Amino acid sequence: MRSEQPPLIASWLLERFCADPGLTGDLMEEYGTRRSPIWYWKQAIAAVSVYPFSQILEHKWLAVRAIATGYVIWYVFNATLLKGIVRPWIDMDASFMRAVYFGMMYALWLGNGWVIAKLHRPYSTAMVLAYVLWALVASIPPVYAIAVSTIDGSKDGSALAWEVTARVATLLVLMSGGLLSTYRDQIKQSRTAAQGWPRESTRALAAR
Repeated sequence: MRSEQPPLIASWLLERFCADPGLTGDLMEEYGTRRSPIWYWKQAIAAVSVYPFSQILEHKWLAVRAIATGYVIWYVFNATLLKGIVRPWIDMDASFMRAVYFGMMYALWLGNGWVIAKLHRPYSTAMVLAYVLWALVASIPPVYAIAVSTIDGSKDGSALAWEVTARVATLLVLMSGGLLSTYRDQIKQSRTAAQGWPRESTRALAAR
């Protein structure tokens, strides 16, 4: 027997990655009439896959601003403050201090994603994705250099594995920061609606 409610995980993905209430509402309405859970999952995956990229293409200059914002945050806090000032004072040979250092680094990346999302509402997810794509492209030269060094024997395979793992973890933490920021905004909107106040539009919330 088919449930009257659409699949929860698919709906959650739509809410987090597709900031278009109209599209989500249309899919739920279609599901309530004659569609199946498999159909709903297909539509949700298609929407989540396409919508952020369409928003990047539609708002190119906003995407450029998001990339510039993320780069400035990275340069000031990660490249300059953390690596240039904090790291020389930390004994990286000690396991605890190394864990502290990497904890600070990933906290900064989490904050980077949060700030990008907060400054680029109502297109938070798409703009964080724009910076993630830029960071992914920027990672190609260093990863390629280590891969070449591994092939010619200058470095062992563990260096390449560590480089790839660290960069993938960084991108995941960055996206998590953006999702947390978006989720917080959605919670505020839900509380506003539950209290019976006139529901604010996403643009009005972004203006705060």
